[in-house]
Amino acid sequence: MLNTVLMVILTLLILSILVVVHEWGHYIVAKKTGVYVIEFAIGMGPVLFSRQGKETRFSIRALPIGGFCRMYGENEDEEEEVEPESLPIEVDESRSFQNKSKGQRLAILVAGAAMNIIFAYLCLVVVFLLKGTGLGPSLLNGVQATVSFGGTIFQSLGMLVTGQLGLNDFAGPIGMVGMVSSFYQYGFAALLTFTALISVNLGVINLLPLPALDGGQALILIIEKITGKELDPKKAATINYIGFMALMGLALVIAVNDVLRIMG
Repeated sequence: MLNTVLMVILTLLILSILVVVHEWGHYIVAKKTGVYVIEFAIGMGPVLFSRQGKETRFSIRALPIGGFCRMYGENEDEEEEVEPESLPIEVDESRSFQNKSKGQRLAILVAGAAMNIIFAYLCLVVVFLLKGTGLGPSLLNGVQATVSFGGTIFQSLGMLVTGQLGLNDFAGPIGMVGMVSSFYQYGFAALLTFTALISVNLGVINLLPLPALDGGQALILIIEKITGKELDPKKAATINYIGFMALMGLALVIAVNDVLRIMG
């Protein structure tokens, strides 16, 4: 029982680190492009601790399930929801996410996935170093392994689309506990390799051109750039909402399959 609890905690820790890495990518590029970042949070739910920086509020929240980077004007209605007097400084409208160029917004959107892939690469370099491989070969092997992981994920997605794989073949956070436990038995290097795989997976999935994902929002920006026409904000919000609910439904199905697999 104690071992199961420890594996659950370790799984949550790995997932939280990867989500924080993802959001940190958004944060860095947002700051570089001049977007005002309202809050950078580790975890979700009620605030346990927070510190107000010069501009951004940094917080730790009660539920250890990820985090978020909240940017001013990220959503069309955001500027109406945020009271100017509640911010530590006066924010010029030029610092709104929506008022940045499409190229800048695109860079912010893909930065999260890019950071996940970079993090995975660094993890794999460490793995090769731990195995006694020299620095030069480890750097090269890290690239090859990262690309290989990405290829495997795309292949799995292709097999899902063509029906060669079903949702039963995929695992969610619940199913990950068993995987973490298995890799943990083989030592730190094995667990770090698994972490790298999940990080690449998170990056790739977020780049898919699906509503509510970074890739879906990026696709809208690209289409707007090509056509020269802006998508109606309300329609975009509706599309993202539908996409979000669909993803939540998919996550629920995978979670149920995880539970049934454990019980069976």
